[in-house]
Amino acid sequence: MVENAFANDFFGPWESVLESWSDFQHAANELTERYSTRQMVWRGTRQANWGVMSSLYRALQDQLERPPSENEMNAAEVRIMELARNDWRFDGMPAFETMAHLQHLGAPTRLLDVTANPLVALWFAVEQHAIDDGHDARLLAFVADTREIRLNDRWYSRDLRWHSLSTTKQRIEAKWGTGLGRRLWRPPAFNTRIAAQNAAFLIDGVPIDAPENGLGRQAPEVERAWNAEEMSLVSSMPLKLTQIRRGALPASAAPVFTYRIAAHAKVEIRDQLERRYGFRASSIYPDLGGLAEYLRLRPPLLTAATT
Repeated sequence: MVENAFANDFFGPWESVLESWSDFQHAANELTERYSTRQMVWRGTRQANWGVMSSLYRALQDQLERPPSENEMNAAEVRIMELARNDWRFDGMPAFETMAHLQHLGAPTRLLDVTANPLVALWFAVEQHAIDDGHDARLLAFVADTREIRLNDRWYSRDLRWHSLSTTKQRIEAKWGTGLGRRLWRPPAFNTRIAAQNAAFLIDGVPIDAPENGLGRQAPEVERAWNAEEMSLVSSMPLKLTQIRRGALPASAAPVFTYRIAAHAKVEIRDQLERRYGFRASSIYPDLGGLAEYLRLRPPLLTAATT
């Protein structure tokens, strides 16, 4: 990922800063206790100025040198499924399951990785990485609405369901890309990483402008909301940023809370996660692929001369 120059303006007015492990504990307890009846999922990124973008959205943005449209996202997904079914012969697998497998193998998809465990998300945010350790990280908490995906015939089919929405009018009516229809999917344990990371996916359309949309205000003290063009610079789906407040959240709201983790706090937080809770590369990536990636990034040093 690359730094997004717009991210500071987007997240800054809404974020809280975490300068230590105790700051995280306080923030997580305050948030989950205040909204104890609402389900949340979490996402951590190693740099605070990265956008909230799916891997497919980023890949197309790099190729097009601009944010992709919903039609372009759909066209790319059609091509991915053609390759999977015709060239690689994975023809008997539902489209949604195919995307989940590809996502966890590192292929570009629309699915946005999240976890039900805030400690896992925190580990991703402070994961040791030479390039990123000197940068602030970001932790996001998404309030999950009731629109959780169940693998029934409508979703577990040959085609991706949102491809039937071909016009802006249809997408608005279906609340796709408006911020009011974000979906959460907790996939079966197709591989060991899904279970180890308590993984889930968020799914929504590319942000579009619509009446009473969920794109959210620019700052707590202003009424002006972001428009779709502005939001598409930092996110592949609508985000309604908010802060902790008194009272319950509206039942229809699906807001996002954001925290900036100071760079100097990463070592302490990582140490707490590893020593107290056992979160390390081997537990987060418990497969041979995880070991191979660990060795690639951190080549082992010889401890003794060989003869």
